[in-house]
Amino acid sequence: MSSAAQSPPRPPTLRAVRRVDRLAQTAADRIAREHGLTMQQWELLARLRRAGGAVDLRDLCCSFGVAPPTLSALVDTAEARGWIVRSPHPDDRRRRRVVLTAAGGEALAATPHLGREVGRRMTAGFSEDERTLLAGLLERCAVNLEGLR
Repeated sequence: MSSAAQSPPRPPTLRAVRRVDRLAQTAADRIAREHGLTMQQWELLARLRRAGGAVDLRDLCCSFGVAPPTLSALVDTAEARGWIVRSPHPDDRRRRRVVLTAAGGEALAATPHLGREVGRRMTAGFSEDERTLLAGLLERCAVNLEGLR
């Protein structure tokens, strides 16, 4: 018996996980750019559509996990393209909210759902059982890491 057959299977390396993440991000951005957006612009529009109304910029900043200047640049570009409109916060004049415009909704509708499209491409050739297994294993990995907080 070879020594390879006797050794336990190695867990996925952080390098492999990061490589898949980087490639998935690149694929999502490429798909979005084919439709005139960046991945972050698509994500902004999708979050605003899901919210169904005005969203506080501070809340948006937290959900994106970016610094305020980064979000401001993203919002500035989206506003310049007519995809969103900023408005004052009704309870705090120092704060602003953003809302999706019809043009933003159209831009989003013309672009495939990035998560589903990347997932479809990433698992091309997988059986349904393999896709289900992978999704379950990744969810367990996330739960394990969330427990480390």
